[in-house]
Amino acid sequence: MDLIRTSLIFAIAITLYYLLLQWPVDNIETAYIDQDSNDLLTMNDSEQSLSETLSPLSSAESADVSGGVEEAKYFEVQNNDLYLRIDSKTGRFIYSSLENISESKDSEETFRILGKTYDSESGKENNYFTNSGFYTRTQGYLNPEFSEISELKNNTENRTYLLQGTSNGMSFVRKMVMQNDGYAIEVEDTITSSIGDDITVTPYVVIERDASAVEESGLMYTYLGPVFSSTKDTYEKYDFEDIRESSYQNKSAGGWVALIQHYFLSAWVPDQSNDYLYQGRYGTSSDRYSLGYTSKDIVIPYGGTVSTKNTLYIGPKLPKQLAEIEENLDLTVDYGFLWWLGKPMYWLLDVGHGIFNNWGLAIIFLTVVLKLATWPLSAKAYVSMGKMRELAPKMQLLQEKHGDNKQAMSQELMEMYKKEGVNPLGGCLPMLAQMPFFLAFYWVLLETVELRHSPFFLWIDDLSAMDPYFVLPILNGAGMYLSQKLTPTPPNADPMQAQMMKFFPLIFAVIFAWFPSGLVLYWLVNMLIQIFQQWWYSRKATTA
Repeated sequence: MDLIRTSLIFAIAITLYYLLLQWPVDNIETAYIDQDSNDLLTMNDSEQSLSETLSPLSSAESADVSGGVEEAKYFEVQNNDLYLRIDSKTGRFIYSSLENISESKDSEETFRILGKTYDSESGKENNYFTNSGFYTRTQGYLNPEFSEISELKNNTENRTYLLQGTSNGMSFVRKMVMQNDGYAIEVEDTITSSIGDDITVTPYVVIERDASAVEESGLMYTYLGPVFSSTKDTYEKYDFEDIRESSYQNKSAGGWVALIQHYFLSAWVPDQSNDYLYQGRYGTSSDRYSLGYTSKDIVIPYGGTVSTKNTLYIGPKLPKQLAEIEENLDLTVDYGFLWWLGKPMYWLLDVGHGIFNNWGLAIIFLTVVLKLATWPLSAKAYVSMGKMRELAPKMQLLQEKHGDNKQAMSQELMEMYKKEGVNPLGGCLPMLAQMPFFLAFYWVLLETVELRHSPFFLWIDDLSAMDPYFVLPILNGAGMYLSQKLTPTPPNADPMQAQMMKFFPLIFAVIFAWFPSGLVLYWLVNMLIQIFQQWWYSRKATTA
């Protein structure tokens, strides 16, 4: 039994270590735009080789948002939460900032997603932009060359912007509707042809980005890359390396495409009643990745008009907002293989925050609820442990009786356990039962943007960062030591293993020192409740 308990603790320690390696540290240096894009594959070309050359995205006059930008180069749209810049020449969304989310703790700078930065270490320019519009085989990507913007003030609940322009005998209108709050933009692109001959256009959206990291731990990264949703697969990761090796292509009715990074994402959601060709491609010359979709070709006669509608989301991973936009879009809040535990845990966490208006208290609330839910299982284990403590004198007599004959000792012990109704593995069950919840909560904490820079009390000013004074890890170590003392040790336990067990509180305290304080708070509260359970049932067994 003692060997099993020791092995279990070793397994937990290793698990914690690997989770530690995966925990990201905000090191945000946003990247992005330029225009040397990949070729576009249309719905009509979907059976052709992806390497077949089509007209490239024109690369010229993009606004440089990394520094002194001329006012004429871009237009601005915004609501209370989101600020966007749109390149006047190409219509690209070239810069975005989240107005109520800071770039780092105690920073006055707002968090940027789209944009362009320069990496001083590599000497490389990082790029990230998105766009929607129309493509033709003869003219390539149709740049709208927007010349004016106007805001319609006929509704107090949203903000409606109109961009208008002309190019090559065609007029363009982009209508953008933003609610006063939130990160979604309804984008309607309209093209009217004044060309004498019919013109065939392909509606498209594209997200283009290099592979530069934005959040990193010293050894491992959180997932950064494309995600596609289709009728075939509601949530499909196809990362940058996959795209570099083999371009992504998938036909689907409805669906969506997104580029996710830790707490944030950009996503395009089309009209779900049509068919689309989803793509992910790598441009060797630009060293950037393009993902998006096209719909079926449309023929525009002279004087004809075509409109397309898509929803663009640029912001944090907020499950409620994402679910309201489109089905399965909230899956971008990725709780891993324990999502079936992660989702209700986040719901409980949100309920707790609604009650206490403090995410630290919400974590405590969640922990208490989970412990109450698993109380019957734990109770059986601690009752068994209490009985074992009562049997300690008899175990000692057996040890004296059999001496070094461990086989005979173990055989008689098992007979006594059976007679007294004691489970010798009972002490391991509480720890084993809580591990799925611990792992699920790790991913909940990893994915819950609301906990980013969220304070608790006193010295804990960021639940997503480690405890700056290591108070919580030390308390966890002390709690684990006390729990060990309350756990009866079999008389036939290996002395070497028993000595090793004494070091585990210290080992766990060191490991937890590097974990986010929110996760350590969860474990500490869980440990305190566990200690109370052990004391209570041990006392109950003694007085029975």
